Amino acid sequence: MKISFVVVNLDYFISHRLDLATNLAKLHDVHVITNLASSSKLKIQDITDRGISLHHLSSRSGSFDIFGYLKYIYNLKNLIQLQKFDYVFYVTLEMSTLGALINNFLKIKKSYFLITGIGPFFYTKRFKYVLYRFIQKIIFLLLRFKNNYLFIFQNNDDQEIFTDKKFCQYAMSTIIQGNGVDTSHFKYLKREETSMITFLFASKLIYSKGIIEFMNASKKIAEKYQGVKFYVAGNYDPTNPDTISVKDFEKIKTSDYIEYKGFIETKKMRDCLYASSVLVLPSYGEGLPKVALEASATGMPLILSNVSGCRDCLIDGKNGLLVEAKNSNAIEIAMEKFINQKELINVYGKFSSEFVDAKFSLEIITQKFLDLLKD
Repeated sequence: MKISFVVVNLDYFISHRLDLATNLAKLHDVHVITNLASSSKLKIQDITDRGISLHHLSSRSGSFDIFGYLKYIYNLKNLIQLQKFDYVFYVTLEMSTLGALINNFLKIKKSYFLITGIGPFFYTKRFKYVLYRFIQKIIFLLLRFKNNYLFIFQNNDDQEIFTDKKFCQYAMSTIIQGNGVDTSHFKYLKREETSMITFLFASKLIYSKGIIEFMNASKKIAEKYQGVKFYVAGNYDPTNPDTISVKDFEKIKTSDYIEYKGFIETKKMRDCLYASSVLVLPSYGEGLPKVALEASATGMPLILSNVSGCRDCLIDGKNGLLVEAKNSNAIEIAMEKFINQKELINVYGKFSSEFVDAKFSLEIITQKFLDLLKD
């Protein structure tokens, strides 16, 4: 079968879909449509060496530029028609919206809309976002005149939201939890039982990931306990409307209790995880946090918010602790539990690794995608 992933940029594909696509390429003709303008020759060569074909498509300009959207849709439709793909996977909610519109003008076996998370602005009442959701809903409703599509969600909560709000029919949706963790790379490592405990926050530096709550909890813990470290690893993107302020970013970089690691490439993330004791991701909502599953695979316990996506990665009291979202005091209490009961780090960490092996391994998720291509 000739299949394609449509993603916004190559780095996102590499960090979230490369391993899955590599496995699929062993049995099918796999392509990726994305913006290659700023991609290095080394990255492009690595992907093509895996048997994956790349197609450049310039990104649209402007958040709500209607002409930019129309031009992008027109070029994407023409590229898909030219390549005569059997199956197309549109990755993220925004890309799925464009793909749903394009699907009305294509003759392919099936379009798959991967809803990787509904994002921090899904519930906002600002006019432009309300209008955007209304347009999305109309586009998705038009799909009901066809049957060659399927929505793929990463957690039950997002699936229920979409079906309850009539964005899609339940019968035309399924759940595949993530893209699979390569457990041969993210191997289990028992942490040394020393007096030093390291709490790691690894994600984009945006408010909806809970970075401010992590900072506040870390400051209180640092004032009360010796032998505790705090790492922050993540990209600061001033163009993202949810990005933390310059002032907050400076606080992280100049903090005397937080060590800022900067952006860590996918290939180097494992070493960062091995150097840490507990992953903390107090997000306001997720599709399925990839870093949480990778951390689990290496034998790390988790502190996650009790929100969509995060709940799927954690059994409270087994491989970590669920805390109330937007509550730095709850994070502080959870951190203290690991500080005062250090043995839980390896007890929970062992369960974490086994949990990923049983539910989220690359082999399991690859098979679920291969099963889709049998339809």
